[in-house]
Amino acid sequence: MNTCVESIVLAPAIESMQEGVAPAEEKNCGAFCTPPCGAQDEEAPRGASAGPGAVAQGDSPAGFSDRPIPQTPQPEPAAEKNPWSAWAWLGLCKSPAREIPNLVHVDVDAFFASVEQVLNPRLRGKPVLVGRGCVASASYEAKALGVKTAMGFREALRVCPQAIVVPGQYEHYADFAERVRRILETYTPAVETAALDDFYLDFAGTERLYPDYRGTLVRLQMEIFKTTGLSVSIGAARTKVVASIASRLERPRGFRMVAPGDEETFLTPLPVEKLHGIGHMHTSTLAERGITTIGQLRRVPKAALHAAFGEAIGQQIWERARGLDGREVLPPSTPKSVSRETTIEGGTIDTEFLSGLIEYLSERIGSTLREYGKQARTLGLRLRYVDHFSAHQTVRLSKPTNDERELLFAAKELFTKLFTRRVAVRLAGVSVTNLETDRRQNELFDTSANRRWHLNREMDRVRGRFGWNAVFYGKGLALREHYATKPTGLVLSTPCLSR
Repeated sequence: MNTCVESIVLAPAIESMQEGVAPAEEKNCGAFCTPPCGAQDEEAPRGASAGPGAVAQGDSPAGFSDRPIPQTPQPEPAAEKNPWSAWAWLGLCKSPAREIPNLVHVDVDAFFASVEQVLNPRLRGKPVLVGRGCVASASYEAKALGVKTAMGFREALRVCPQAIVVPGQYEHYADFAERVRRILETYTPAVETAALDDFYLDFAGTERLYPDYRGTLVRLQMEIFKTTGLSVSIGAARTKVVASIASRLERPRGFRMVAPGDEETFLTPLPVEKLHGIGHMHTSTLAERGITTIGQLRRVPKAALHAAFGEAIGQQIWERARGLDGREVLPPSTPKSVSRETTIEGGTIDTEFLSGLIEYLSERIGSTLREYGKQARTLGLRLRYVDHFSAHQTVRLSKPTNDERELLFAAKELFTKLFTRRVAVRLAGVSVTNLETDRRQNELFDTSANRRWHLNREMDRVRGRFGWNAVFYGKGLALREHYATKPTGLVLSTPCLSR
């Protein structure tokens, strides 16, 4: 019986909507439609009620004068103030969606040092340096006195003698990064972890969910601080490159939104080194030619950048100087690349030590690939010297693999080609790309490959049960003389921030 009555009541209302007659609820749509929904003109008189006899403006049926009908002021319905009107949800309002800077970059301020200050309240408000050999992270109290990231400790302590040095606890850093990521995912599911303390968010399509977009981002910033004790800087724009620049301009606790269409105005006065993707050598090359701002860089022809930096790098610089960046926010998924790198205290030219370090990094990469069920087709080696000169080269493997012995063989060949300067090496890193699913089956004739396959799986099982230090290769065992050990492996100077 209830169902029958409901259908009888709703049918006339639906018919009246189809005929263009405005029911009483149509008034609620005025605040969300531009112009308001329906066929009526904005200046059409609105009576207390509308029925089948309602006449649109401009019609003059017999018995009606042409003088305007006086309008009685009506109080604004309460529903009209409600942004969650049923008309908006049903899609009956045709107002164009406002464009927002939907890509947001969230960067934790002085991440390692901030975590140390949260874990040890006695360090709050004091200059803190984290790292071994060189500064991996410095608190803003230390940065205010002239300390910079990647500065050697000897120079850093000369600049800031009252600084407190802590070696760092990578396990705690990973835990705090995960806590920040979980908070971000409560605002939007599109969260990309670019690095341990770097996140990209995509708020596209959330305009109705967050009518006050700026207020939402401020609330996000405050929630992270209240929950974890860490301050973050936020930048919002239409592209990743502009958002990342915006978040780094006013740290700590920076907040900057670049409205769509204002990218050129925002980038023009900034120095070239603020542009994401331009390194120290690129900045020096541009400075020699009198180019110090992004506005000046934008006037350089594309062909000149290709000639100076190569086609790939030159094209990237040309695009990012204009705020162009086609990268999208990638949700959590299996990795497309794996890298492990570390700095070396004071640098070294000891080839045996460097070989052992490369072997250990190759082991970690092979274990990670097997964990994700992946194989790599391309391997790269990166070396950075104490004079800031960097060398990097990649090689395509003869067949995809996740065996650390095969990865190590390719890495050692690259090391022979790259280590040609009699200058101490400050950083070493190994990376693999072009990953594909591990579909390997036992080889029919290569019994050695089969033995390696079973050996790697048994080593993974033992390490998973007893810790990474339960099994070491020969040169990895020698590294214990230089590094402390934890159940998760060696305590390197600066663990890689990628996942």
